[in-house]
Amino acid sequence: MNTAIITYDGDSPVIAREISQKIAEFEREIKELKKKEEELKERIKEAMEENGVVKLENELLSVSYVAEYEKETLDTTKLKKEIPEIYDGYVKMSKVKASVRIKAK
Repeated sequence: MNTAIITYDGDSPVIAREISQKIAEFEREIKELKKKEEELKERIKEAMEENGVVKLENELLSVSYVAEYEKETLDTTKLKKEIPEIYDGYVKMSKVKASVRIKAK
């Protein structure tokens, strides 16, 4: 099964055309669906704001309005550059599991 995913063009491994076409199609569909989802979310947010509603529920969804707020973040790039000894004392390494990153062209 896995050998059908990777083929070779001379000595170079390449992803099988059928697989790459499916992934590219999925990526386009996901992008389109996410755009439609964001448009619907924006309409719901506007309706909730106009009507002063903070929570909506039905058998399929629970929607909570989250008001705009300011969030405090730490500029780690600036900290690392300006006070590296402090940065080094607090930086924490975490293991990230293996995965694949696919970008549609």
